[in-house]
Order: sequence, then structure tokens, then C-alpha cells
Amino acid sequence: MNTPLVLLIFNRPDLTRRVFEVIKRIKPKQLFIISDGPRKDSIEDKQLITNTRNVVKNINWQCKVYRKYSLKNLGCRESVSDGLNWVFTKVDKAIILEDDCVPDPTFFRYCEELLKKYEKDDKVMMISGNNYIGKQSAYSYGFCRHSLIWGWATWKRAWVSYNQTYTSGLQSLDKEYDRLSQMMPKSRLLAIQKTLQGKIDTWDYVWQLAILLHNGLCIFPMRNLVQNIGFGKKATHTKRITFHTLIKAQPLSFPLIHPKKISVDPLFDRLIAKTYQPFYMMLDILKHYLIRV
Repeated sequence: MNTPLVLLIFNRPDLTRRVFEVIKRIKPKQLFIISDGPRKDSIEDKQLITNTRNVVKNINWQCKVYRKYSLKNLGCRESVSDGLNWVFTKVDKAIILEDDCVPDPTFFRYCEELLKKYEKDDKVMMISGNNYIGKQSAYSYGFCRHSLIWGWATWKRAWVSYNQTYTSGLQSLDKEYDRLSQMMPKSRLLAIQKTLQGKIDTWDYVWQLAILLHNGLCIFPMRNLVQNIGFGKKATHTKRITFHTLIKAQPLSFPLIHPKKISVDPLFDRLIAKTYQPFYMMLDILKHYLIRV
């Protein structure tokens, strides 16, 4: 694979091994590995992080490997955002996987082709491998406003908006709140606000806000291409199992059938928005998915 691949790892060697087995099959020519350091209050972290880094130590194919291993714990937001800033000083596009996101092999071809197709279209800011809804279409993919980040790809020209948003996001969120609330549930906007206030240690809410403020679009596949296997007690954020974990990764057919228009799929956007609501509303989503597949 010619497109640079970024792997974000931490302290879960068993999960990392499963993801790395898929990576070894597609043999990227450039691999960026980003690892946060041990937390001060964790006795286990140091050994687990060492074990995790050992999983990706030996690269047995022709590949240029870049490693950014932190000695101290930066936290989820800083580790990922600084890591991707570093990646995009070296390359202009990349596919990004976390240590608990197991992709179907077709995910990589899907990302590669669409990274090339939409490289110069500033409206398109990311390519996701996720589809929790099971929405069917005559096309291979569609467009939404939700930053689904369990296996994704983007360009340097889009990522630069992340740092701009983190710096001025609170003012922009307040100024644009009425408009944004038409596109995103208030619970989601509240989470974005708390992240910008430093109350939630994550990067993805800031990325979501960057996309919204720039009227950006996110590509989603008509089949779910990546399964998140990281739910549980050892997860940093996703400790509770949800219906998302029941949706397996599936292969996507090629050649890709491209949509005729570059515009938001309103049904997909509405259904994804429901997944941010309490559990009883998710039952409708699950029912919709099971009927579709």
C-alpha cells in the first residue's frame, strides 16, 4: 500500500496484535506509530506499554517506519493531536487506525482511492470506515457531517483546521451555536464545549467542531469496514459495551460506485445523531440496521 498509515497505540498489546495482523497483510510502505507514555497513577502501564510497543517492533516487509514514543503520559487529546501534527509535517495524507480498530482489508483500498479522488476538494475533510446504520444505496459511499473516527483517513490540508479550532473553538462555538444545533444534537455540542474547557481529555470532539465550522463533509461507506473491539474496563473512554460493538467489519465491493452529487445524506445524518441519545433511542437504530442487512 502506497498511502502512509498511522497506528495509534497505548497499553493494550492483545488488541494491538489483532490490528497489526491486518496491517502486515497490506504492507504499507510508510508506517507511523504513535504511543503515549505511562500514567503516573498506573502500576501496570509501564510493562503493558512496553509489551504493546514490542508487538510492532519487528517490521518484516519493505517499509519506512517512523516512531513517536512518549516517555510520559500526555493524555488522549495531546498524544493524538500532537502525533498527527507530527505526521503531517512529513506527509500530506494518511490513513489512521487506533489499537482497537480492526479493519476489513478492503478498508485500505477504499481510503486510498477516495484520498486521491477528493484530494483537492476542500469540502471533503475526512473519509470514515464506519457505518453503524446499515443504510443501503446504489452507491459505495455517501457524505455526512459526523466525524466517525474508528478507522479513518484525511489530508494535511484538512487537519490544519484542528489546531485553529482548538485555539478559538469556544468563541466560535458560542457564536455559531444556533447554526450548529441544527446539524448536531445538543448533547454532542455540550461534549465539544467540555472538551474545549479541558473537562474531557479527548481530541475527536475538537475535530468534529472543526468540520462543522468549515461546513465540511465526511465520507462514510455503505458497509461497515472497521470493527471497534476496544470496549471494556481497560478502555480509556469506551468502557461500556454498546450496539456499535455488535456490528462486524464487512468487505466493500469494487470498483467503487461514486455518488453523482457531493451533498449530505440527511437520513444517515439523522440516524447517526440518534446514537448520541439515551439507550432506548438506539434500539430503533439497531432495528433499522438488522432490517437493512
